[in-house]
Formats: sequence, structure tokens, C-alpha cells
Amino acid sequence: MNIYTKKRVKKIVFPEGEDERILKATDITSKKKLAKIVLLGNIKNIFKKANKLGLRLKGVEIIGNLRSNEIKKYAKELYKLRKRKGLSFSKAQQLVKKSIYFATIMLKLGEADILIAGAEHTTKDILIPAFQIIKNKCKASGAMLMLINNKKYLFADCAVQANPDSKDLAEIALLSAKTFKRLTGKKAKVAMLSYSTKGSAKGLSVDEVRKAVQIAKRKNKKLIIDGELQLDAAIVPWIAKKKNPKGIIKGDANVLIFPNLDSANIGYKLVERFCKAKAIGPIIQGLDKPVCDLSRGCSVEDIVNLVRFLVKDVR
Repeated sequence: MNIYTKKRVKKIVFPEGEDERILKATDITSKKKLAKIVLLGNIKNIFKKANKLGLRLKGVEIIGNLRSNEIKKYAKELYKLRKRKGLSFSKAQQLVKKSIYFATIMLKLGEADILIAGAEHTTKDILIPAFQIIKNKCKASGAMLMLINNKKYLFADCAVQANPDSKDLAEIALLSAKTFKRLTGKKAKVAMLSYSTKGSAKGLSVDEVRKAVQIAKRKNKKLIIDGELQLDAAIVPWIAKKKNPKGIIKGDANVLIFPNLDSANIGYKLVERFCKAKAIGPIIQGLDKPVCDLSRGCSVEDIVNLVRFLVKDVR
């Protein structure tokens, strides 16, 4: 399933339907007819908050997940998936009443096309049911689309893998290149970042990045990738010419793969806050269905931008 075309309007489920930012973003996306929206939560609270904010929520589907008629059906699905792990049916019924589990089962069953959460839930809250319920194509990672000075970049892994090894980094690079192409329609130029540029420094993390480049090249010979590179050698042409004169990216990288979660998460937030860049995501890569993890510090604009990029036609 390609979530990036407009062959039909996509249905997005927001398990945090009582959050004011979600409500405002829902009102905007519904008016623009970007997607069909499903909000989960206490129905009375949702309408009360919407009225207070002056929102109509026209065409929005609102489900009270605690009392839904679907609880038994969803519990059976969760039980089927997790009974070998020791999950009882009664425990499954309790879990699916939680909005994040309810939404993930909806996604699994094809009753929603995209799940967006994170305004209130932590990344861990979102990933646990996603990994339990949604099939992994490969090891998952989190990519952040960054809009900086009228240019689009993808940063990864910003959300999932704390200390990826060379194989993991290669997989992150390959997934990120595909994600960038889907979201922007442009060819990915992948820079594997480090504190070293082509042997200017030594260290275990540098070795891992070098190995990752070779693994990624073997898996996709057409991939434009280079590393290890310091950030300035990856994105500044005249510095790239000095530090990496034989490099194929030449300071024009648009996909930046960080060596670990610390650097990626800190890096994107530094750019977002100090440079007033737009940060869209994280988008969880590697799952069979699209799950997106908002930052708890997200704005209404961040949510709307994420929806817009997920459903846009990039043909």
C-alpha cells in the first residue's frame, strides 16, 4: 500500500483526540479535505473542548474507545497475535480500551491507513503496541523530515535505535533514502555522519560508520551514499571540496544519518529551535503500516504539516 498517493482519501486515526492541538489540526485538515480523520477519546470531552475552541469538526469520526462496540473484536485480534506470548483474553480486553492499542488494532485491520500519536504519549508508549501488533519489514527506525532554508532534509534515527551497529546504520540509511524519495519526490543523497571525515580521526564509532557505508553500497549499488563525513563536509560544498575532494555528494547531502540516537535527537531539536526550522515526524520506518510519533512539544502546524506530507501526491 502506498500512502503517498491520492487515489483515495486516506483515513488517519489520532488516539489522542482530546488534545487541543490535535483538535485544532483536525479542524484544519478536515476543512482542507486532506484526509478522513478519526479521533479517539471521551466523546463528551472532545465535543466540549471543540465547542470551547470554536471548532466544528465537520466530517470527523469520533470514537469513544472505552465503550466502543469494537472492543471484543479488537481484543480477539490482539489475543490471537499475542497469546503465544502469554497474553490472556481478559488482559487483551483491558489493553484495547487504551486509545493507543485501539488505534493500532484499527491500523492492523485496515480500518485506518495511518496512525499519528505522540502529543501526549511517549515514543515508548507508541512503539510497544506498534511492534506487538504491526508486522516489521525490518528493524524499525525514526526519520524526521526537516525544512531548513527552503531545502528539505531527512534526519535519522531520531526516535528508536539508541546505539545502532554498522548493520543497523546501513538499514537506517537504506530506509531513509526510500522515505526521502517518497516524501519529496527527489533522489536521496545520503551522508553517514561522524566526527571524522574520511580518516581524519579514529575511533570505534568511526569504524562502525565506515562499515555501514560499505554494507549499504552492497545492498543498493545505485544508492548515492558517502561517509564517514563530518556535518560540514556533508552539507557545505566548499568545505566538502577541501575535506573530501573525491566525494560523490560534494556537500549536497539531503539525508543525514547520525551515528546514534543521542546525536540525532539532539541534532534535529537544535536545528528546529535555534534555526526555526520545521520538523515533521518522526516517521517510524520499517513497519508494515505507517505509524508516526509526534514530539510532545509539537505545534498544531507540525501536525498539519505531517498530515500534508503523508498524503500528498509526489508523482
